[in-house]
Amino acid sequence: GATSSTLTLTNVQKTDAGSCTVVVTNVAGSVTSAVATLTVLVPPGITTQPRSQAVTQGQNASFSVVASGTTPFTYQWYFNGSSLGGGAQSSTLTLNAVAPSNAGNYSVVVANAGGSVTSVVATLTVLVPPGIQTQPNSQTVTQGQNASFSVVANGSALLSYQWSLNSTALLGATSSTLTLTNAQTTDAGSYMVVVTNAAGSVTSAVATLTVLVPPGITTQPQSLTVTQGQSASFSVVASGTAPLSYQWSL
Repeated sequence: GATSSTLTLTNVQKTDAGSCTVVVTNVAGSVTSAVATLTVLVPPGITTQPRSQAVTQGQNASFSVVASGTTPFTYQWYFNGSSLGGGAQSSTLTLNAVAPSNAGNYSVVVANAGGSVTSVVATLTVLVPPGIQTQPNSQTVTQGQNASFSVVANGSALLSYQWSLNSTALLGATSSTLTLTNAQTTDAGSYMVVVTNAAGSVTSAVATLTVLVPPGITTQPQSLTVTQGQSASFSVVASGTAPLSYQWSL
């Protein structure tokens, strides 16, 4: 049906691209036109979207996109809606040694001569390893009193805690504060806590618990009967935290 002076192509597709000529004929003969080229520009599309990711502070992060359509493409990456300069004009965006300030939403606009398309939003989460701001402090208590150790930590949530005594983990001791009720000599020793999150762990300084035992008498002095002029001796055996001091009275 392409037999008029005008050839109209509706809903042009890539398969319509190419070289076009027309032969004009009458009773006297025919003539062929010059070649006219039809170039079909395909607007960009995104076949592979950038993906959200979580990385640890100091590591590298990378977002990439795969586009379809007529080449060449141009790329412009955005962070929280603002365009990025530097190397943010390629199909891959690389962030070196990320910091918490790099966390947020990333997207890219892909363009060619036929138009532009915007990718989905990919979120970067920056995980901050735990750090200890306030260390547990050593302390001394009397036997039967309560003792408490605490730590203040920072870093990405969620933070978990595990206290240990003399390098042995304590069952149920999994909060930022460790409370010991009715402390006994068996509770004395070196305490520390390991704080952990998704980015790593950190161990606190060692805090020492000293438990003082009040004096007690295990062997009492015994009454004596002696003859005038002889010597008399009384003795006592005591227990408790050394050093012990003695004061006799008559």
